[in-house]
Amino acid sequence: MFGKKKSFDREEQSELSDRLSILLSVQLAVSGTRSNDVTKIEVTKGLINRKAIGYIYGFIDCALQFRDQDITDISVGLPILYHVMRNLFPGHEQAYIDFLMYHMEDEVVVLGMMAGGQEYKEFLQANGTVFGLARFIREG
Repeated sequence: MFGKKKSFDREEQSELSDRLSILLSVQLAVSGTRSNDVTKIEVTKGLINRKAIGYIYGFIDCALQFRDQDITDISVGLPILYHVMRNLFPGHEQAYIDFLMYHMEDEVVVLGMMAGGQEYKEFLQANGTVFGLARFIREG
């Protein structure tokens, strides 16, 4: 069984998605608002905060890695990513996932991914609160 991933059923995926949505929504709640917001990570239509969306991806990716799962596994990563995006940004989830897929090598998105992954690790180690997403949103 060496090298074989543990099964990760739909119930476990749903629980993880809900937990991640809550952790990220707390950060969205403290990020403040601007009058032009389409959503918290899109100030004007089509202008997506690349670092913030990368942070969300990195946060989810790290959570999956800690469960011996791979975000690039289409049967695990995509449903969780979609569920979290739908919870955080109802009606915008598909556009944001599409944006991510086309910008995976964008250096600003990658910086956000690294920060999201690192903060998830810190959250697990210190069981504290993380606010990188809120900071990226405030910085624009």
